[in-house]
Amino acid sequence: MTLMINREQLKIEIDSVDEGHLEVLHRIILAFQQPLPTSIPSEKPSKINPLKDSVIFEHDLISPIDEEWDAEQ
Repeated sequence: MTLMINREQLKIEIDSVDEGHLEVLHRIILAFQQPLPTSIPSEKPSKINPLKDSVIFEHDLISPIDEEWDAEQ
């Protein structure tokens, strides 16, 4: 069920927020005011995330790919 809230209800809710959370609420509002990106980055994902596929998950360990290593180091 989606609940809709009007401006007056939202203002009442904001007035009840404690001072410590007002900064967080302000940052959320600023984030919603930013325009959404309209294009997809043209760079390859490996350039955006150079560490992608450089480690492997082995049960409870994460180790570098194609590298010998000693856990005692």
